[in-house]
Amino acid sequence: MLDELTLSLLAGAGGNGVVGFRRERYVPRGGPDGGDGGKGGDIVIEATRSVLVLDRLQRRRNVRGEAGGNGGPNKRHGRNGGDTVLQVPVGTIVWSDDGVQLADLWWDGARAVVALGGSGGKGNARLATSTRRAPRIAERGLPGETRKVRLELRLLAEAGLVGLPNAGKSSFLRAVSQAKPRVGAYPFTTLEPYLGIAEIGYETVVIADIPGLIEGAHGGAGLGDRFLQHIQRTRVLVHVVDSAVPEPLKDIETVRQELIAFGQGVGEKDWLVALNKIDLPAAAEKSKRLTGELKKRGVDAYAISALTGAGMDELLKVVFERVRAVREEEERRPTEPQILRPVVNQAIDVVKIRGGFRVRGKRPEEAILRFGVDSEEARAAIARRLRRQGVERALRRAGVSEGDRVRIGKVELRWPL
Repeated sequence: MLDELTLSLLAGAGGNGVVGFRRERYVPRGGPDGGDGGKGGDIVIEATRSVLVLDRLQRRRNVRGEAGGNGGPNKRHGRNGGDTVLQVPVGTIVWSDDGVQLADLWWDGARAVVALGGSGGKGNARLATSTRRAPRIAERGLPGETRKVRLELRLLAEAGLVGLPNAGKSSFLRAVSQAKPRVGAYPFTTLEPYLGIAEIGYETVVIADIPGLIEGAHGGAGLGDRFLQHIQRTRVLVHVVDSAVPEPLKDIETVRQELIAFGQGVGEKDWLVALNKIDLPAAAEKSKRLTGELKKRGVDAYAISALTGAGMDELLKVVFERVRAVREEEERRPTEPQILRPVVNQAIDVVKIRGGFRVRGKRPEEAILRFGVDSEEARAAIARRLRRQGVERALRRAGVSEGDRVRIGKVELRWPL
């Protein structure tokens, strides 16, 4: 099962506005009627219970949004690009390429807009003013946002089976559900998490079989850190221990220390112990003593055999009761679903460079993209927009002189603009 995936996203570009003039019989001086371009489509990540793994996105590493349509004559607006929706399992976390968490999609239907489509350009009908009644320019649509994100799947199991390799966790899951994890008499039979659904009456609980942990797992030994992330949302942990080994209590302590060292609340979760393999004579005798010793430490322990089913019903009822208690507590906590929309930095920065100045900022760079510098009218429109944005004032404060080069985005202009 794939539990991490990196995607390169490019949202849809906005459509271009158009230059048009009203041409009708008996209307010799028809005004501008060029329509606006449509908005580019956003890229949205949506959590749904109908998807269980990230594997379906593995071949879709580069995702492009739908572009908006160009405007038309008679003030016709271009078609908006449709959003591209990527469906992921519930429990997926979205990270930026610099390690910032963008969204935690932990409920069914949660959505995050992770790349915004470019806005459409205005047609010349929208650019007309009382002093410029017949503009022969129109805005171009802006490119969509480019972003690289990492998806991390954390299973939403309510109970997690943890323990050392070969403790019998996979056999436990097979015994209580229809899941079919690999079972073998050797360590590390399970190399990826498995989910199973256990039933008691009309109630169900999702149980995860986490691959065996070893000493140093919290730091990545045996891929333990990747396995541990899957139990961050579990409500109850069941420590499955092979009670036939020489020192079962030491095995329990090893796993406990790894959970505590991993942090992120895993070590504080409600937990109990399943003393497995009591079908073996040595383990059956030892389990009674171990149950008493653990009870003295305040830990509930149950002797079971995942192979024969002995003690499984009693343990499963306890797991249900604990899961139900945590469910009720969580239902009382108010949750406010959030929809991510990337924050846009509107700051303008002027930096002195050799022979001139560089202007950095989203709005000035957009002005260049909107109009280009191919015509005198376009350059005049850029100068007016930069003046309104305060770019001219910032350049004067920085000491700009006539003839200095002013670089904005990929375009170089001469002062005065």
